[in-house]
Amino acid sequence: MNLLEKYNNLSLNLKEKIGKFIHNEEDIFLSPSGKKIIFHQASEALEEFEYNQLSKALDLAGFLKNEWLIIDSNINSKLENVIHPQVDFQFIRTKDHLFKSDNITFFPFSDTQVLELKSFKRDKLFLLYNGDPHPHRIMLLHELVSRNLIQHGLVSLLVKPTKEHFKHLRDKITSTKTWGEGDFYFESAPHLLDIEHSPQRPDTPLPGDGHSFKQVSDLYSGKTEITNSLDFPYKHLLDTFFSIVPETSFFPIEPNADLLFCSEKSYKALISQPFIVFARPGLLSYLHDNGFKTFPDMFDESYDEIEDDLERFNFIINQIDILCNKGYDYIKKLYLESFDNLLHNQQIFINRKNIAYGDVLNNLIKEF
Repeated sequence: MNLLEKYNNLSLNLKEKIGKFIHNEEDIFLSPSGKKIIFHQASEALEEFEYNQLSKALDLAGFLKNEWLIIDSNINSKLENVIHPQVDFQFIRTKDHLFKSDNITFFPFSDTQVLELKSFKRDKLFLLYNGDPHPHRIMLLHELVSRNLIQHGLVSLLVKPTKEHFKHLRDKITSTKTWGEGDFYFESAPHLLDIEHSPQRPDTPLPGDGHSFKQVSDLYSGKTEITNSLDFPYKHLLDTFFSIVPETSFFPIEPNADLLFCSEKSYKALISQPFIVFARPGLLSYLHDNGFKTFPDMFDESYDEIEDDLERFNFIINQIDILCNKGYDYIKKLYLESFDNLLHNQQIFINRKNIAYGDVLNNLIKEF
């Protein structure tokens, strides 16, 4: 019996303990030599406590440490038996979609679109997509509401926060603030931009970034339907100057966790608008190391070096507050000056060698 057959014969209880971290059965497979069972989780980033739980579950299932391997996208992870793709899975995923989606008609920007984007009269200042109400997203939305900045944005929140979400937040931050629990903004959620609940699951939003369903707003009626979390409407780029990106990871589960993960949220912003990102420290540095340009003329990007989570959060929200209060003309000037960086980032997506992720994966595991 090989290692995969051994896994398939496990009890349902043990499979559930392992499957908590590996979402799809097809992401569990044998290495080329058959000597290791591989758990592929490159779409997410495992924290150390999750790794420890998975390792314990595999031990209970009777797998020796030299019989398994995890493929993960936590860029900073140095854990035993964990390897990372040399080419970022999320970059490949985003690039592939930009070129293939019928809903993305603006990548790369044409000369006509550049002129239109530079001259179009904006209704709002910023764009902010939120899917699940993670702690930093609740904090961000609460601050935007309390500082009267929410009126300047196109903002979505797909899922209404529960008491459990707020409890999770308070477990992260020692504070007397309620972070908006019970306030009208959260009680009236979900807040939708160009979307509605999935017709297949009318009461349950799909996972995504605030733009993963059919369009419903009158403003966008008649446009192509948006059905994938990697899609986003060109109209949103015409109506705003910059993006606020609430990345997947801001607070690690464990204090001082060595965690860094760049999702499609940041990659979409890189090629569409200047942006500021709520993420783990070091994300901008990672993007710079990979040839991308960010937007230090619009934001003080020293926040990328701030290790303390609450200090980093406050620094970023203050940057947004300062910029919004500079006024339309000032922000437009910085936006126009950002185009060289945007077009540079688009060229990186275009020029970086097209590699199928399957080829990356096969090369990564061939020695096992």
